[in-house]
Amino acid sequence: MRRKLTLAAAATALLVATTACGGGSGQSPASEAARNEVLPMPAQIDTSNGLVIDGEKIADKQLLEEAKKDKVVLYSGSGKESEDLTIARFKAETGIDIELTRMPTNKLSERVLSEHGANQLGAGVVRVTDPLVAEQFAERGVYVPYKPPSYDELKKGDNVVFNDGQYLTAYYSAYAFGYNSAAVQGEDVPKKWADLLDPKWKGKLGVVHAGAGGTVTALAAFQLDAFGEDYVSKLGAQQPRIFDTTSVQLEALARGEITVATLGFNSTYGAEVAGAPLKLVVPEDGISGSFNLMGLTPAGEKSAAAKVFINWTMSQAGQKFAAAQGFVPARPGLEPTPTGEYQLPPADSEQFHLFTPEDAAQRSASTIQSWNQAFHFTG
Repeated sequence: MRRKLTLAAAATALLVATTACGGGSGQSPASEAARNEVLPMPAQIDTSNGLVIDGEKIADKQLLEEAKKDKVVLYSGSGKESEDLTIARFKAETGIDIELTRMPTNKLSERVLSEHGANQLGAGVVRVTDPLVAEQFAERGVYVPYKPPSYDELKKGDNVVFNDGQYLTAYYSAYAFGYNSAAVQGEDVPKKWADLLDPKWKGKLGVVHAGAGGTVTALAAFQLDAFGEDYVSKLGAQQPRIFDTTSVQLEALARGEITVATLGFNSTYGAEVAGAPLKLVVPEDGISGSFNLMGLTPAGEKSAAAKVFINWTMSQAGQKFAAAQGFVPARPGLEPTPTGEYQLPPADSEQFHLFTPEDAAQRSASTIQSWNQAFHFTG
């Protein structure tokens, strides 16, 4: 039976937090309480000789001691609600402080490249949701090679390690759909993608436009590939409310301004854990997946805390926590970890349709153009 937190306060705190664009650690009170709701703490955390979590070494003694005097400075294009949960969990498992600046990947890219060009980039770790941006960071020297202890395991996966460790796939973002559970019940609950075309959802559907970031571009590509242009055109004809960001979309769904929506899994699950009236669907006809990539910066090379953060993220403990909050782990060979009552397909499943870096390079522009035409969206 799920623990409900203090639902009214937690839901309010988390939903308010989703509107923020970054600056400071920005953790909501809900994130501190919700980290154990998402996944119980590891059975064994040993700091007697470095940091060992459930038998896996995350940091040696010297690195851990230096990291505890330091702090992680994280710039992220991933959802703020998920990063809040991750920060709370990382601090709980490692005792290391962390500061978050969060903004959409396209805006984050501008800031990072500007700061890097002026030799003023303070972030030790930068996380983005667009493979093309990550590739650009690598070319410009924003990312520097770093091999965490799990490196040999990571190399066994496809598209997990890039440029001999210059940057990594932290995990994959999953996109599906969901609904307001106070407004939609029983036989009305959509179960497959075709159900979103039911006339009863006309004017009640919410989407984020395909050009807003890598996750929604990946969703549009999946819909075009799996169901065809006719499906996307019919979805556009549902007169959906089109949003610029997932956070504003989630607020509208929680308030009942829309009743169904295509949704980023981890962001929505974070709000559901906090008590918002939201439910997700893992349709049997597939979900879309996109890359959540990260790398160490030149400032991170000098930061023990930044190195421990990457080590922890790619450890079994970090990957399990990512899975528990609605991501698909990038590290191969892990046992499935449910996201609450939901079970996402693994990265190598036919049900998981991954928009690869090659897809992003070759198809992003045409995918966004097709989507814009279908939804009569001019931006």
